[in-house]
Amino acid sequence: MSFIRLFLIGILIGTAMIVPGVSGGVIAVIFGVYNKMIYSLNNLFKDFKKSFSFLFILGVGILIGAIWFSNVMMFLYENHEVITKFTFIGLILGGVPFLIKEIKNNGKINYVALIVTFIFCLMFFILSKNVFKINFDVKTNSFFITNLNFVLAGLIYSIGKVVPGVSGSFLLIIIGMYEYVLSVMAHPIKAGLLQIDKLIPFVIGLMFGVFVLLKIMDKLLKKKFDLIYSMIIGFVLGSIPALIPSVDLSFELFLGMMMSFASFILSYKLTK
Repeated sequence: MSFIRLFLIGILIGTAMIVPGVSGGVIAVIFGVYNKMIYSLNNLFKDFKKSFSFLFILGVGILIGAIWFSNVMMFLYENHEVITKFTFIGLILGGVPFLIKEIKNNGKINYVALIVTFIFCLMFFILSKNVFKINFDVKTNSFFITNLNFVLAGLIYSIGKVVPGVSGSFLLIIIGMYEYVLSVMAHPIKAGLLQIDKLIPFVIGLMFGVFVLLKIMDKLLKKKFDLIYSMIIGFVLGSIPALIPSVDLSFELFLGMMMSFASFILSYKLTK
């Protein structure tokens, strides 16, 4: 894989990390870098040169994608929400044939796992809008509770970074921490200087979660590849409703549908 293509994939993953309902892990799976990313992280010191080179290029792309898109996220959602969401729907669906092909190359599709994870993801989205009222209030008088909230938020966010099909941003919205993390990603230097007391516990929770989940995912993919990928497809399809905007017939809807089709073709061609 060329450095430029890997860098561009990193930018797309970083961008997806910011969009609620979209999983950066899914983008990594769709573009064929997820397994190698897990291998490189788990074998960084055993195969340092190759692993570090891969992770560095991909990581720089992810960082740039996350920072630049955080700065335009509010503009896109406030002014072009329909087009933006339909574009990502197309990108995600365009990668599903690749996931199916990967499963068939290593076994067969587990339809029970696919359906169960699809229903779970769909129900989680519905309940999060109508039942769950979780809020990790960052403004509290308790030093311990404040830091615990940020550690837990980091742990929760790590799920979306490692487990394909699960949107970390969507989980942050549910616990009331999305706007804070978005502001940090948009202005990382400012946040590092002015909000270091909040940033440190969040990063600790994030890094711990990523480390543990990577070990788990590495073992699962080695032993139950077809099962895990079947579950990933279920998560992917189940997360689509979270992206569908509420719109009436309009020119913007037409453009959104066109962008969805174009992004589907682009994703399918790039992952073929």
